[in-house]
Amino acid sequence: MYFETYKNTFAVDVLEYFGWIKFQECADRSSSTSWIETGDSERDSKESALVDEVEKGKYSDPFLVEFRGATDPEHPHNWSTIKRFVVVFNVMVLTCVTYMGTSFYTPGQDLIEKEFHVGHVVGTLNLSLYILGFGLGPLIFGPLSEFVAFGRQRLFIVTLFLFAMLQIGCALVRNIAGLVILRFLAGIFCSPSLANGAAAVGDVVRPRHVPVVLGLWAIGALVGPSTGPLLGSSMVVAKNWRFMFWLLMWISSATLVLMVFTYPETNEDSILYRRCQRIRRLTGDNRYYTVKSREEEKLNWKDICITTLYRPFEMIIKEPIVIALNVYHAVEYGVFYLFFEAFPIVFGDVYHFTRVELGVSYMGFCVGCITAYGVAMVFSCWYAAKKMSNNTFTPETHLVLMIWVCWTLPLSLFLFGWAASVHWILPMISEVIFIIGQFNIFQSVFSYMAISYPKYMASAFAGNNLCRSGFACAFPLFGKAMYNNLAIDGYPVGWGSSIVGFCCLALSLVPFVLYRYGAYLRSKSRFAG
Repeated sequence: MYFETYKNTFAVDVLEYFGWIKFQECADRSSSTSWIETGDSERDSKESALVDEVEKGKYSDPFLVEFRGATDPEHPHNWSTIKRFVVVFNVMVLTCVTYMGTSFYTPGQDLIEKEFHVGHVVGTLNLSLYILGFGLGPLIFGPLSEFVAFGRQRLFIVTLFLFAMLQIGCALVRNIAGLVILRFLAGIFCSPSLANGAAAVGDVVRPRHVPVVLGLWAIGALVGPSTGPLLGSSMVVAKNWRFMFWLLMWISSATLVLMVFTYPETNEDSILYRRCQRIRRLTGDNRYYTVKSREEEKLNWKDICITTLYRPFEMIIKEPIVIALNVYHAVEYGVFYLFFEAFPIVFGDVYHFTRVELGVSYMGFCVGCITAYGVAMVFSCWYAAKKMSNNTFTPETHLVLMIWVCWTLPLSLFLFGWAASVHWILPMISEVIFIIGQFNIFQSVFSYMAISYPKYMASAFAGNNLCRSGFACAFPLFGKAMYNNLAIDGYPVGWGSSIVGFCCLALSLVPFVLYRYGAYLRSKSRFAG
């Protein structure tokens, strides 16, 4: 039955809030029943039986609400395969749609600049500040999702609703300042998919399967920006630039409806808290509690601010591993968005692609995602699994994947820069090569940080995300000027791509150095586990 299977979804929460359905939670963790509201006499008998169970006091602390053993059906790891697949699919779609918003805007940028009488740099702010927004958002939404009263589901639903409504504002806005502000706010409200997407996947997937499923989630994060230009350009050609935002509004609204009905709460602490709240309402006894809710009651604003605002920056400054990985990851992420400045020059000015054909040219990134995922699975299922089986696995094992692919970034940039004028297929091949590196560096960095800083994982990820978004925000702003000033006859993006390529070549030493000295640096760190 839907209400039982998708308990703790937003739609069911609303029905439960208004009393149209009711679930009965048994305080005795050895048995449980839940049912939709029935007749008064039957419900009264069940409530009486429930109170009798509570009064037996079989446990040392009868008011502590926990899962009923390892097989509790409400624990996300015990959900059916179909239900867990639906959850992962929801997170992938959400991530794809919100990331799509970055590049959705680019096909109509020249028309927006013309209508509002602004230059290219001001027009590019709509891309850059959107990216900056989803760099700042996780500083707030990441920690919020860990509080039991919020959880992941409510945060995803509320922010996605606001994101969809902001697209209406973008479609109707009449000045460039308003558009820039709305895009920045949209970036902030789309960030929970970035801040909590991986955590939501980890909630429902057993640890041994996490690398496989996280790779699928990462595909959604890269397919979004790759498909955005094609959809956006189609709207510009069919109607005008305002319809880019109308389409994004409808896509995000459809995603919202899907999640309202099929995305349940996945954070196990929040699931227990909801069970606790139901028991409190049923018994009228507020002494029932969960371990996490009791811990959060002791927190003050100082503790929260230290966790959310201070510690990410502290780790960036004091941790050599974090500094090195953040810089490397941030540069390659900035280069990814630099392509959105280079492609119009290569495919538009050199090969005279139409607006829609230019959108199709980004599909090389999608092909690269599939190839990159294959490389990640070879590493996970062959190399890493072998290390685990013979007990030689260390956190630095994750850096081997980065060592495998670090050459792809400079190679793709040199190929893109100097072979772009030979044939249009060569820049597209460089897209595939680049994304193999970016995808697997993403996997390697996050896996290494997660296992190196287990206690401060959220702070490490928040700092990394802020650095990446900062670089990705800045690169498009100077991209076109760099390419134009360094262009030579026949090679419009040759030297511009080479400068960035040399930076990536120098940074490719990072995984080798950390593989050699990472264990020593972790031993000296007060953050590492």
